[in-house]
Amino acid sequence: MKFCIIGAGNGGRAFASYLSSKGHPVNLYNRSLTRIADIKKKGKIKSKGEIKGSFPLNIITQRIDRALENSDVILVVTPASAHKDVAQKIAPHLTKDQIILLNPGRTFGAIEFSQTINDEIGCFPVFVAETQTLLFTSRQLKKNRVQILKIKDSVQFSAYPEKDTFFIYDTLHEIFPQLVPADDYLEMTLKNIGMLLHPTLSVLNSGMMDIGKEFKFYSEGATKRTCEVLERIQMEINQIMNLLGLKQFNFCNWAKKSYGVSGKCIHDTIQEIMAYKDINAPKRLITRYFTEDIPTGLVPISSLANLLGIKTPIIDSIITLSSVLCGLDFKSLGRTIKALKIEEFIKRRTTTEELISIGTQQQISIN
Repeated sequence: MKFCIIGAGNGGRAFASYLSSKGHPVNLYNRSLTRIADIKKKGKIKSKGEIKGSFPLNIITQRIDRALENSDVILVVTPASAHKDVAQKIAPHLTKDQIILLNPGRTFGAIEFSQTINDEIGCFPVFVAETQTLLFTSRQLKKNRVQILKIKDSVQFSAYPEKDTFFIYDTLHEIFPQLVPADDYLEMTLKNIGMLLHPTLSVLNSGMMDIGKEFKFYSEGATKRTCEVLERIQMEINQIMNLLGLKQFNFCNWAKKSYGVSGKCIHDTIQEIMAYKDINAPKRLITRYFTEDIPTGLVPISSLANLLGIKTPIIDSIITLSSVLCGLDFKSLGRTIKALKIEEFIKRRTTTEELISIGTQQQISIN
């Protein structure tokens, strides 16, 4: 099976090493030359950690058409904020029945990606899916190197539409046994781990990040008090899950499945995850923890809550504070229910009584 990997950051390099180590031809694309110059020069990626060795790649290029050529599976390993741009770029070069897997999709990633392809080339027979989180906990190193700290034990994924999920599972299971098909796309995409952790810990540690102070993002930044805010955000998300009849969002359960650790609360669980212990905080304020996880995570959650008539004051405050800190209007930049045109998709998930309630609340708001 032939793979195209879009993105040569820490995740893209990890995927390339993993697949090459299993003998699969890998084409690696990156928009800028900076991240692939040394990889191109050496023709391979050097990995340490859970995967050790030097692994050759088939093609290393800045040309998207060349990277996609003869590929069976396209792994998009970029910040979710770049998904729409990536979809626009690859659309003219897609071939029938290719699998596109977003790693991760964040919230509503596969919906946005599918819609963008349709806008560009019309309804085209490809399969689009997203993972809940990145399979690897990894770090990009200098030149052509990567460090793979952990290959997660279990990562959920789902196609959009859901009917394609098990075709993708059957196709990829032997290569990625860690990928577990989700029963419900909506439930999986709303359980976005990045949006829970990254923005809030960044806001609450923004002073240290802004002056470039060195500290461990999780083991030091995720204190008992900052994790109390994470618990409150999880509660707000679960109000939405309850109304939609979905299983509860529980970080501790996710960590047990992904990392095999147990904890009674978010703080204790974070401190038990060995792969998190040595991860340094960014030494600058404006990073993907804001520019990715707010518009593709907290903004769609806030938008969904608004549609359902649910109050999310903590989530909304994190969005507002992040917008002020970064000088960006994340609410206007982010994925919203209206922009994605999925109001009916969401409303079909509620009961008749709940639909009447939502309609009444919206009418009161209009009046």
